[in-house]
Amino acid sequence: MRLTWWSRAGRSLLVLIVIAALTCQLALLLPGDPALILLGQESTEAQRASLRSTLGLDQDFFTRFLDWSGGVLTGDWGTSFSSGRPVLTEILERVPATAELVILSQVVALAVTIPLALHSARKPGGTLDRIISTSTFITLAIPSFVVGMLLIYIFAVQVGWFPASGYTPFSEDPLDNLHRMVLPVLTLGIAEASIYMRTLRGSAVEALRSPFAYASLVRGASDSQLLWRRILRPASPTLTALVGINLAVALGGTLLVEALFAIPGLGRLTVGALGGRDLPMIQGVVLFAAVIVVVFGILTDAAVHRIDARSSRVSA
Repeated sequence: MRLTWWSRAGRSLLVLIVIAALTCQLALLLPGDPALILLGQESTEAQRASLRSTLGLDQDFFTRFLDWSGGVLTGDWGTSFSSGRPVLTEILERVPATAELVILSQVVALAVTIPLALHSARKPGGTLDRIISTSTFITLAIPSFVVGMLLIYIFAVQVGWFPASGYTPFSEDPLDNLHRMVLPVLTLGIAEASIYMRTLRGSAVEALRSPFAYASLVRGASDSQLLWRRILRPASPTLTALVGINLAVALGGTLLVEALFAIPGLGRLTVGALGGRDLPMIQGVVLFAAVIVVVFGILTDAAVHRIDARSSRVSA
């Protein structure tokens, strides 16, 4: 087991090094002269030369990579072209909004998914199962920004229950914060719930056909006891892995939802950096997202392994 964890840590470190190297090369991936593209045709040669020096484009790859990675390890991720502030500072300021959106949406998605998927799996092909399958199929076919616009039209424009956009930090006004987060959380949560529903239902149907499920029924277990005590754990490893992946990817920035609801998170920061050709910020966001994905990948592997091990003992 110890060797396995060292192997995972080694692979993860290698992935981060490769991503960091590619991130360092983002400027050189631009066609033509990167300095001219970033500054525009109206820039002077002196300005372009200064930018090349700032980005290290006048150095060889290894020197540039060592300088940049050394700065990253010490907390110096560069300075934003747009704001003139440290890149890492701006990223960390945007994390709470994105984290709140992602975590709340996952809670909503799982709260809807787990009971409906379990009861749907209990009677495959039944009325509830057909309704849920049809609903999830329709939801999966609709892009999240369309769902968001529909929610805005119904609950913000027509009914007026929630604001259409805007964000209030939780520390300033918790109630207003939660009130404004309802629509974006539902937008993201509905899309996630549709994916989770199909995944958990399939795993639960398979678990219900196993010998230990039949033995539980013979011993007189009720439907609730069977589903929640005997089926949920063996059916959850795949769902756990999927939730971990979605959390990691979403924490890197939910671009469409944040842009639609004007939430000042990492996704909106990324959109602004791309539009403003803010290369240091783009590099920082890419690297931050990569670190989140790798870390959550390790944590998800550990959680799935633990659930699998405990499920084996429960079903034995």
